[in-house]
Amino acid sequence: MKLIGTLLFSFLLHICVAQKDTTKCPPEGKGASDLAKRVNTLKNRDVTNGTANPAITPETLLAGGPEDTAAFKNSDYATISGYVLEAEDAGPESCNCFSNDSSKQNIHIYVGQSITSWKDSIFVIQITPKFRKLHPEINADGLIGQKITVTGRMMYNFESKKFALKACKTCRTTDRKTAWEICPVTDLKVFPRPAKK
Repeated sequence: MKLIGTLLFSFLLHICVAQKDTTKCPPEGKGASDLAKRVNTLKNRDVTNGTANPAITPETLLAGGPEDTAAFKNSDYATISGYVLEAEDAGPESCNCFSNDSSKQNIHIYVGQSITSWKDSIFVIQITPKFRKLHPEINADGLIGQKITVTGRMMYNFESKKFALKACKTCRTTDRKTAWEICPVTDLKVFPRPAKK
C-alpha cells in the first residue's frame, strides 16, 4: 500500500511540474510600486510595427550625461545594428507575475558596437514572449557573436539604472551604458556569418 501511495504521489507531482502556467497576468504584472507597474506595462506592450526615429542611433543612444531619462520617448521606435555579446533568460519577473513558465519570460540580449565591446558601448534589447510566439525560430543563444539589426520600441528601464554606467558610475554591477532599452523588439534581422576562407 505504501508503494502504491509513493507511486501515485510521484505521478501527480510529474503532472503538476509538466503543466504550463495558464494564469493570466495583467499588463502591469505584479509590480510592487507604481513605477514598477509602469515599466511592466511597457515591457508587455504588443509587438506592433512603427516608423523608427532616425535621430536614435548607436551614437545618440550611448552618448550623453548620466541623467538621460528624457533623451528619448517610450513611444519612439528605433532601428539599430550591432553585435550580440550575450543572451540571458530573465526568468521569473514581476512583469510576468513571477511565472516559472519559460514561454512567458523575457530574454535579455546585450548588443555592442563591436564583437569586443566593453560595457561603455553596450545596450540591452528584450525579446518578449509576444515576439517569441510570432518567431519561434529565434534562438537567443544562437545569436551570440552574430551581427543583427533590431527594431523596436524605446523603453527607459528604471529598474535597470543600477546596471547602467551612465546612471550609476559607482555601482559595481554595471553591465551596460544606458538604462534605455529596445523593448519590445518588433523586428530582428540577422546578418549572415562571413564565409570561412
